[in-house]
Amino acid sequence: MTLARRAIWSAFAVAAAAVVYLSLKPGPSGTAFLWWDKAQHFTAYATLAFLAGLGASGLPRAALYAVLLALAGYGMELLQLQVGRSYDLYDEAANALGCLAGFAASALVRRIARHV
Repeated sequence: MTLARRAIWSAFAVAAAAVVYLSLKPGPSGTAFLWWDKAQHFTAYATLAFLAGLGASGLPRAALYAVLLALAGYGMELLQLQVGRSYDLYDEAANALGCLAGFAASALVRRIARHV
């Protein structure tokens, strides 16, 4: 594994740890639709999928990582019920859309990098 890929996976690990912590720490609970909350979910999972896509050995693997991250986001929503927070399907939608956007961005960067 190249030094660049190690750095990418290290950044992914730090970002993933932050997402898990922020998702499961005691915090606000409620059903109000707040655009800022959804933007945070989208950005967090877009970042994770983007980093995983850059660190992946190829585009099919990057796509698999994006799907697995979306499933992990769903799992985080379910785990929030165990820590006194609420489950929100709109949060999961933002997570999944973030994964799609992160995967697309990483595919674009990989394509550009091949031509440079």
